[in-house]
Amino acid sequence: MIMCIIRHGDKVNGEFYNETLRHQDSPLNDTGLKKAEKLCDYFEQRNYKKILVSEYIRTEQTARFLAQKKGIQVSIDKRLNEIDNGYIESMSEDEIKIEYPDFFYDFTSYSKDIRFPGGETGEEVKLRQKEIIDELLKQNEDVILFSHEGYIRLLMCHVLHLPVYQRNLFKVDFCGISEFEYNPALKIWKVLKFNQTLET
Repeated sequence: MIMCIIRHGDKVNGEFYNETLRHQDSPLNDTGLKKAEKLCDYFEQRNYKKILVSEYIRTEQTARFLAQKKGIQVSIDKRLNEIDNGYIESMSEDEIKIEYPDFFYDFTSYSKDIRFPGGETGEEVKLRQKEIIDELLKQNEDVILFSHEGYIRLLMCHVLHLPVYQRNLFKVDFCGISEFEYNPALKIWKVLKFNQTLET
């Protein structure tokens, strides 16, 4: 089984706070839409039949061109949502330093998992990931997931058995493509590619 995960495309700047998600729910900008459409070329000869997206507008928009081209129904799965940043979601770095100095120090030490004030820990996201991955392995179908940078960095830690606080080691670009192949005999994931981007 091959699992592909793609970060959404470039997004519009501005205030698009979604109370339900407790996150900015920004749509794609023109550059993001062009990158999303370019994904159709990359997957032209690839036989994926399942597409899952997070609850955010920008992941569905990023998946839309490919789904239409392949004739695949897009399914929304909240387990692909970005890590919940809680109260600091719309705060600047300077504001976080003043309001939550202990959190900021611990988080930027990259030495332990820590809860975002009013939000999630990295380990809690990892549990979400394990749940959805276990389901996908049972279905045994190649799948494309559309998610977010923080989530994908945590997924890299997950499949490589790294501590979640080492997610700072990874950078994921807009529309960056990562692919993993599962080896059922060894029960491990092989990283086929990480953060591959396409020319637009």
